Amino acid sequence: MEQPQGAFRQRRLLTKRGCWFGRTVKRWCQVERDELVYYATQDSAEPRGRVSLSECTLGRESDQLEMWPKAQASPAGTLQLVRPGKGPLLLSGPAEELEALALRIRSRSLAQLPELPASPTMPEVPASAEVLPYRPAGPAAEPLARICSRNSEWSAQVPEELEHSPSRSKVRQSQAPVFQEVVQSLGPKLAFRKAMELMWNYDLEAAHVLLHPWRSSVIWHATAYAECSLLRTVLTGRKSDALATLELIKVAETLRLDSGDKAPELAQEVLSAELLLMRSVLQVMLGLRLRALYNLRQAWYAYYRLESSLDPQHLRQCSQEVTCLSSYEDLRGRILFGLGFFYMAASLVPASLVPLVRLAGFLMHRQKGKAYLFEAVEGNLGSRSAGAAILLAMYHLDLEPDMKHAGNILIASLGRQPENALLHWAGSLLAWRNTFMSQAVSITGKALWCCGEELGEKAIYLRYELGMFHFIEMEWHKAHEHLNCVYASVNSDKVFFPYSTLVTTQLAAVAFSMGQQEHGESLCKECAAVQDWSGLLKLETDFAKVMQIFLKRRRHGRRMLAFEVMYFLRQFPKVPRHMLLAIKDTVQKVMPPVSESSEDTEGSSLVELASALTIQVVICFYLGDAAAAMVFVPELSEICPRLPSWATYLSAHGLYWCGRVLALNERDQDAYSCLQLARSYKKYPFNITVKISKVITQHEEHMAIEANLVSS
Repeated sequence: MEQPQGAFRQRRLLTKRGCWFGRTVKRWCQVERDELVYYATQDSAEPRGRVSLSECTLGRESDQLEMWPKAQASPAGTLQLVRPGKGPLLLSGPAEELEALALRIRSRSLAQLPELPASPTMPEVPASAEVLPYRPAGPAAEPLARICSRNSEWSAQVPEELEHSPSRSKVRQSQAPVFQEVVQSLGPKLAFRKAMELMWNYDLEAAHVLLHPWRSSVIWHATAYAECSLLRTVLTGRKSDALATLELIKVAETLRLDSGDKAPELAQEVLSAELLLMRSVLQVMLGLRLRALYNLRQAWYAYYRLESSLDPQHLRQCSQEVTCLSSYEDLRGRILFGLGFFYMAASLVPASLVPLVRLAGFLMHRQKGKAYLFEAVEGNLGSRSAGAAILLAMYHLDLEPDMKHAGNILIASLGRQPENALLHWAGSLLAWRNTFMSQAVSITGKALWCCGEELGEKAIYLRYELGMFHFIEMEWHKAHEHLNCVYASVNSDKVFFPYSTLVTTQLAAVAFSMGQQEHGESLCKECAAVQDWSGLLKLETDFAKVMQIFLKRRRHGRRMLAFEVMYFLRQFPKVPRHMLLAIKDTVQKVMPPVSESSEDTEGSSLVELASALTIQVVICFYLGDAAAAMVFVPELSEICPRLPSWATYLSAHGLYWCGRVLALNERDQDAYSCLQLARSYKKYPFNITVKISKVITQHEEHMAIEANLVSS
């Protein structure tokens, strides 16, 4: 039968590395349609496995050959194919056949990248949508679906290579038992590299098993062991975990200073810089800010000295040393990540702090930082490529918005490390920013699954995010489950959680929404019991004041606390249209009627009405329906000046939104009057006086232009 264009005319040698035991396996392959089919021998009738060419990309040519034993190094006429989540394949054959196959794969690689929504605004998505924010319907959806699945079938399983298939149970199973039996036979170099791969796929238990035999004698393993503990700490936030990680860092630093360790000088400098950076991160979590700043400065100087070592020849020479356990790509990726982090972070400090940052010796070069990080991601340069991808994605999420670029970076990184909890966490933020709330919940749940059962229970940052998503979806029971877990951890364990009062506020709002008045009141009293607010952040102080108002004054409209929390956290712009409409309907249902009773001496019924009207006006604004908002504006603008003094914050915010909506409906003078009245209020939580003044200035300029046009 005639072979398709680009197919091998006969079977060619295929060499691949076993993903578990690191041994080299040789097969014979040929191309059939869109698959690479391989056989045990050149004359075998039955294939041993198949690899879809649509799932392959072209690998690096020379640098990655060091992962193969020198005795089995491939000849010059080879083509390397890379599969996400699998080891590379080396094909040997005539140059013209390899070039044809490479051209065929390269032409398809761009077509596999999923497209993101063209705009980061609020696309309308049905409530039952099953599409990821960066996974559209159509052929491009299939690759990402496999990336996001633990049991992805990138290629057929080979029994000799993969004896233990991933568990299909709901609980993630660690690969630690597999390596427990063979760790000694792997040797320090292979164990180190496999541990780094497992670590950044968040199988921390298996990484511990591989690193443990050498962590007290080899600096590479000691540093990786500390890094493994750090990856756990950044999810749990526990200060006990941070202290334990600092002790592991001390062990690694002692080994580095020990003359018995024969690691190359360049490698030791790289590890020293990373240890300083890890130490500073942990000191921030422990509240040791001055020490953290000092170590950050030392880490920056260490990385800055390494910038001159980015010369490929210098790095290759270091990686070829017998005592160097890191590859050329990994060494380069480590340096690029550190330099990119510092160059970019220093350029993002507020203008008021720039003189101090320069005095401390930091250099600001945002473009260079982005270039370094992107090189680490694009080239898949070792374990630091995932961290670089997260930094770049978060940068393009907020500071230089480019949702499509951020999504493609995360998609590529998830293809390489499909079980990295941090990458899934970043993906959930991307989904949320694109208003795909249900998909954000799904991706955060996958991030928790990647942590494993034990770590997932303690990953309070992920649990908080999941609780917040359910909070916005008004799924009160699910929100209570996750927020209560975070609340218990923050109050019972010493945990680094900057907004602890915010968790209490959200949990109280959930309790009121579920009708648990006593539980909600106890949480409000807990916030009111805080005597010294000087140590709290401004956001926490404002919420504590609002909680006191709900505890003492607003006894009949406490279900509105949840919606006011959503508003003050500025979450409405990131909520999809159908959910905004659902929130608006719920607010209308819980909105109490205005009481004309003489018992309502404090005007509490007017306060609840003003709160409900304000939320509905804001929702109509973000729905882009200024006409619908005008239904509520006349009544709201009339009520706000009549509210009691303890509800000043509602008066100011209500009048501000009345002014914004009136301006959109070209009622300039009425809008100006509302904004001026809103600015007259001075002391209240969530003060927006500065914001109102800016809007008034813009409105005055607009009115002046309109007046000139009329007069002319």
